[in-house]
Amino acid sequence: MFKKELEIKPASNIKSSEKRKLQQLLDAEMPGLKLPDKLSRAIFNTREINKATLFFDADTKDPVLFQLRDNKLIIPTLHTLWASVSPSSTELVGLPFIRTHVAVVDRLINGANLMIRGCHGPYMSGLRRGSIVAVIDYKRPKVAVAIGICKMNLEGLDDDKVPDSGVAVEIYTVIGDKLASLGRNMEDILAEANERNGETVDSTSVPRVEDTVTEMTETLDGLSTEDVEVNIDTKSDVSSVYDSDEYETDSQDENEEEEEVEEEEVYVMTTNDIDNMFRRSVLYTISQDVLDLPISATQFMSSHILNNLPQVDPEIVNMKKTSWKKTAKFLKAMEKEGLLKLKGKDDKLTIIEVLSKSDPRITNFVPYRIRRDVKITNSNEISTTIAKPLIVNSLFKPKPSAIMFFNALNENSQDCYTEQEVKQFVQKYVRLNPNVVSTENSQMINPDSVLQLLHIKEPIKRADLFKYVVSNFTPCYSIYKEGDENSEDILVRKRVIPKKGKLPEISILVENLKVGRKVATRISGVENYYVDVEAFAKSLKLKCSGSTVILDGKEAKDPKIISVQGSHSETAVQTLHREWGVPLKVFGLEDKSRKRYRKKKKRN
Repeated sequence: MFKKELEIKPASNIKSSEKRKLQQLLDAEMPGLKLPDKLSRAIFNTREINKATLFFDADTKDPVLFQLRDNKLIIPTLHTLWASVSPSSTELVGLPFIRTHVAVVDRLINGANLMIRGCHGPYMSGLRRGSIVAVIDYKRPKVAVAIGICKMNLEGLDDDKVPDSGVAVEIYTVIGDKLASLGRNMEDILAEANERNGETVDSTSVPRVEDTVTEMTETLDGLSTEDVEVNIDTKSDVSSVYDSDEYETDSQDENEEEEEVEEEEVYVMTTNDIDNMFRRSVLYTISQDVLDLPISATQFMSSHILNNLPQVDPEIVNMKKTSWKKTAKFLKAMEKEGLLKLKGKDDKLTIIEVLSKSDPRITNFVPYRIRRDVKITNSNEISTTIAKPLIVNSLFKPKPSAIMFFNALNENSQDCYTEQEVKQFVQKYVRLNPNVVSTENSQMINPDSVLQLLHIKEPIKRADLFKYVVSNFTPCYSIYKEGDENSEDILVRKRVIPKKGKLPEISILVENLKVGRKVATRISGVENYYVDVEAFAKSLKLKCSGSTVILDGKEAKDPKIISVQGSHSETAVQTLHREWGVPLKVFGLEDKSRKRYRKKKKRN
């Protein structure tokens, strides 16, 4: 149902009264499912669905519920079931479920409905025709992999009493579809399930949050239950429960007084303060960093100046908030102050010299804690960790024509091999079959019956043998993270399985815009390396201090394009490499930016 992209209209927050009605409906029909604190609603369309309603978490953007236009049923999403993992139960909470196995799940991901032959009992209560049900892998009974409508009355039946054929569940949403791809992924939700807030108004009637978190940590991924710290903000919890007009009226005066106090205590950073931070970053760079001069302005800013700013939220301190606004103006101002020397025009500047370290401004400079290796996780959090590198493999899988070649080597022709391993197979074959080497010239190969099956019909140079052999292989690749093979998420585990085709490239194109003399950098193909496009665009915007736009490809299947104003190819590469672990070998750089010269007039 959600094979195609969702066209989501602008969203609006729902009223607290409507949210309470939704929660009451869930409590009655799907006990155990909880709505987030802030719930938004939007209309969406796909090629198969017209004017349906989507409810999602206003903070995390996780889809929570959806309702089709021609159906009054409120259907939970997989995100809601994942976030409702019960610490006290060994099975799924919220919906009746049908058990299947991983081979059938692969079929569901490819768009099939769940057939009765792919199910096995016992069949629990609630599995009635027309009811909303979940599908689980019997090996992981707490994690839903699909949600749909039950098409058979299976309640309480044994395996020998169910029909022999027919559709058991009409699948609405399944892991890997466009709906399940919105918001956070399964691993993040399951990992954070033990940190979700509970309603702690009355400790005698509502379970304590500490107990809930402690129980949950015992079941999720074997997390330790020792030294679990839970901070309960009683006031925020009470306000989330009693979200009514009466409560808001009673507490309005108190809230206004608190806001006045907070406004008096918060210091608002001025433009002059931000200018001084950038100026001190230049001094820090000169005094502490090793500079390889000359250095381009882009690399100087991304690798040094932005990293050497104080540990302040980049949303508050960035080039846009300075009095200079642009990198070129900032660097020229620093040149006037004698901190560095520039070469070049317009935005294409190069730093050719910096202030001597014997200058009093450098000798008297006192270093401070800096922002180096910053990674933006959301608007309020900054992480200083560097991402682990992705595991990227270019592989080759033998075609049927190479089977006899592998039989002669006593190797498996069904596996995938690296280029180095294929070269070793070629060397091994020549070593085991010395008769293929020409007696007249040791640098020539005379094909035997096995090599002839590899389409080698005439004598060839020994150096060309690998090229002929590898032409009988299909290129494959795999891109995954360390630990993906042990993930709870089926789609994450499937990353380890090689895919047909050549290793995808991340394209970085620097070109002139059609209007004016401005330059833009366009990056595409980052989704293949599990990069969050929006997070990457936000990080790039802060690092480059330029306008960033996310564009759709020409067709729906084409990757999204991140466009940033200015020439920032080096910044884009370093950001993807350091923050998402993308290896440097997968980047394809192309610079089409050229200065426009006037045509010389012909002499008479």
